Amino acid sequence: MTTTTVTLEFGTAARERHALDWARIDRLRELALAFANDPDPTERGWAVMRAYDEYAAHPAPIRRARAVAAALESKTLVLDEGDLIAGRLRRGIAAHPGIWEGYRWANAVAYPDLIRNPAAIEEAPVAPEYAAFLREWSSRHTTPAQAIVALRPDETRRAMDHRLFGAWGLDMVHRLPRFQLLLHEGVVGLRARILEQMRALDNTQPGDIERRCQYEALLIICEALVSFSERWAAHLEELASRERDSARKDELIEMARICRRVPAQPATTFNEALQCIMLALCANEAETSGSAHSLGRLDQYLYPYYEADIAAGRQTGGEALERILCLWLKCYRTFDFHHTTLGGLTPEGKDGTNALSYLCLEAVAHLRTPRDVAVRVHRDTPRAFLRLAADVARLGLGRPDFWSDEITIESLTRSGFPIEDARDYAPIGCVELTIPGKCNSRTMGHEINLTKVLEVTLNGGHCQITGERIGLEQEAAFESYAALHAAYRCQARHTIDMAMAEDARHYGIQSRELPFPLLSLLTEGCIDSGRDVMNGGAIYSPAGVNLFGIANAADSLLAIRRAVYEEKRLTLEELRRALTSDFEGRAALRQQLLTHYPKWGNDDEAVDAIAAKEAAFYCDTIRSYRTPEGGPCLPLIFGCTPASVRNFGPKTGASADGRRCGAALATSVNPTHGRELSGITAELRSVARIDYRKASGGVSFIVDLHPTAVDGDAGLEKLVDLLRGFFDLGGMEIGLNVLRADQLRQAQREPERYGHLMVRVFGFSAPFNSLDAALQEAVIAKTKHET
Repeated sequence: MTTTTVTLEFGTAARERHALDWARIDRLRELALAFANDPDPTERGWAVMRAYDEYAAHPAPIRRARAVAAALESKTLVLDEGDLIAGRLRRGIAAHPGIWEGYRWANAVAYPDLIRNPAAIEEAPVAPEYAAFLREWSSRHTTPAQAIVALRPDETRRAMDHRLFGAWGLDMVHRLPRFQLLLHEGVVGLRARILEQMRALDNTQPGDIERRCQYEALLIICEALVSFSERWAAHLEELASRERDSARKDELIEMARICRRVPAQPATTFNEALQCIMLALCANEAETSGSAHSLGRLDQYLYPYYEADIAAGRQTGGEALERILCLWLKCYRTFDFHHTTLGGLTPEGKDGTNALSYLCLEAVAHLRTPRDVAVRVHRDTPRAFLRLAADVARLGLGRPDFWSDEITIESLTRSGFPIEDARDYAPIGCVELTIPGKCNSRTMGHEINLTKVLEVTLNGGHCQITGERIGLEQEAAFESYAALHAAYRCQARHTIDMAMAEDARHYGIQSRELPFPLLSLLTEGCIDSGRDVMNGGAIYSPAGVNLFGIANAADSLLAIRRAVYEEKRLTLEELRRALTSDFEGRAALRQQLLTHYPKWGNDDEAVDAIAAKEAAFYCDTIRSYRTPEGGPCLPLIFGCTPASVRNFGPKTGASADGRRCGAALATSVNPTHGRELSGITAELRSVARIDYRKASGGVSFIVDLHPTAVDGDAGLEKLVDLLRGFFDLGGMEIGLNVLRADQLRQAQREPERYGHLMVRVFGFSAPFNSLDAALQEAVIAKTKHET
């Protein structure tokens, strides 16, 4: 593929380089930031509740397909003035605790088939008749999430209530369809394949009867997709008939022509391909409330259309950028992830960086709105592209995040993926890894709280805060560190066993009660197998499972080993009493634990070795399991900030690293905030000591930099070298927050002036002022590394 270079300028100079209607983009950006012309979130709720009632006697795949079709049919068609892409996504919210923009109720009223939240229903500003119908309907229907709770054993419930682990394999539907199936074959091609498979079925065999039901559901989805695009075409033609501006009339007529073609037929131009993707995103939203609809390797699968248009004179780079900007603004409106991957190796092992890779990054810089973008880096990545990506990161948007192809690809091949597919990986959701359009969507089955595991070990299987037994009951008098560590490992295995069993219950309910016919249509393997994507239909059926709190656990294990067993400063019982009392009357001991013993993130080999070994232990243990469909379990080292601040931290007692009871835990592979005191290079060296070739589910590492550390051309070159150096050391992923604490404090004092100041929270970026007070303080506490 061809590559290009760009002048690293943003703002007026960059705009002058591109011949496009910047006034149009400015108007659309203003509307997007204001969430103007939002559709009614109850539209989907009305449609799917009625569809579920009408098709109650039908099998689950048919019922779900009819609900998706009804949701698309009921969707109000809204086009902003000047928009170049048809389709409007329902306004969503970041579905993580701590994010609040007064719109959380919308998920409860839009997705009653998936979410039952009576409190949100009561608070929702919806018509009384809708609330009454929703309340009555909910009393007659059990959601899959409710079915899971009913099957949960008491020991598992207690462990989850105390945040020893969390399990949400049912809820975390992080979707990345294979858009190429629609782009290359169109609905007409997919429908022909389905009918061919149906003709080969023996209608007397139970397995074939089940497959026929699945194929009928896929055909319903095919019809719904075409009907939806035809509705848009008719709407655009009506708008064109009333349009007085000749140039805009021509645009609307062309948009209508495109909607008449895609997704029914294969796309033939860049504009057709973008429109096809947008309509598919709308259908995705109609099927699920999963808050992580991703776009994958957009620059790779759109580049042939872009290249052909440029060669034929149908498109200029500026016109292509204009449409990418329109797409980005539509994605912003949902406040969803829509994770987009740029650059990296092709399946054939060549550099895939192309002109679209640059344009997509430029679009992020121009809009300055949250855009979850991942940049894949390998040894032959052009320095110009890496410079541009680093320059965009300096804007303070928390994006892009950077991935090492060498480490990530090897991690996936070690988990059994062929090299060609491993090279085609993309992060979805926050940082979870998948093979686009070839896997199911189970990327976060559970989350083990490693710090809580150590707490339970020290207390013989009991919670330090409540005294309730939540883990494996053990003898807690450890005569040696080796004995304690062996018990800790035993407790960790027991916790993993509980979590994996809970995951399996989730998967069983989901495969029976919550099929995804649309996602199955757009996932390779499902048409050939005649099975749903969540029931073994995809080519691969992996499950990502998650580790949390590794920094606190490693720092605590080192402190216990040295203070109790090597230096004998206190007995284990004395330490246990201090932790149980949250260091009441033991302030000196707490300070000693905080400051006297090394902490991970400072390039100290002793504590770094513990963190690396515990991460390897978790990854190796997880890799010994298989999914119910026989797929691999992919270890994921990732803990999100909201969960740390609001869920896991408050339920975790004081720990031997000096952390107070209820305080936030370190997230993902980040060192504990305030304990990484030796500079950025020391922090990178510590984090890189984990063997990420074992972490095939993904990883998150966020570095917080002061703008002065990367200012000017010299600072940019230093940042590029820093990224290269981290990957050379063995790092897998890194994200950057380039922020000043005083700027964030000013945003707290004058929120109206900083309404769209963006920060990287964990796997997503968000407006700083959309965070609650606790999360704002957590972000401010991390700003550091001024030089």
